[in-house]
Amino acid sequence: MKATSLSFGKKVAVMLLASSSFVASAATSGFKMVLIEDTPGVSKIKAGLYQDGVAEATAATDKHADAFSKHMSLCVAYTHMAQFKQAEQACSSAIYAARRAEGSDTSYKREMRSFAHTNRGVARLMGQDPVAALADFQQATTLEQSEINQHNLALLNEKMKAVSPVYTASTLNVAD
Repeated sequence: MKATSLSFGKKVAVMLLASSSFVASAATSGFKMVLIEDTPGVSKIKAGLYQDGVAEATAATDKHADAFSKHMSLCVAYTHMAQFKQAEQACSSAIYAARRAEGSDTSYKREMRSFAHTNRGVARLMGQDPVAALADFQQATTLEQSEINQHNLALLNEKMKAVSPVYTASTLNVAD
């Protein structure tokens, strides 16, 4: 796990995932998910205490965390807990919250949505839906050309090509 600061002004933590039969690979080449630092539950999620992180994030009031950040935390925690439907719902809620963020400029909202799409893509991939994951990774990259988004899209393309060289992002032409 590493932390980095991105242009939208919030600190994010990047978590690596490499735990799925579809993405079985070396531990050094996992998919990345984004958490928003200084959000209730994040420190517990980063420590692997996912249920405690979910409880803390869920209990947080609007004074302590915005809806986008809370849903991002829930998405990551549920993904690690292999509760993929809940993870997908939390990521979708983060996408919606990013679209509705008040007082935010357009580029900020695009970046927020891109990270929610990349997280949802990882959740969908871990839930064994690589086509939906591909659509999310492509949408994330369209919204924001970040290292995280490009990494996840390239890695999925690599995994898909290894399984079947016919099916890649360019041949499926998936749009969200």
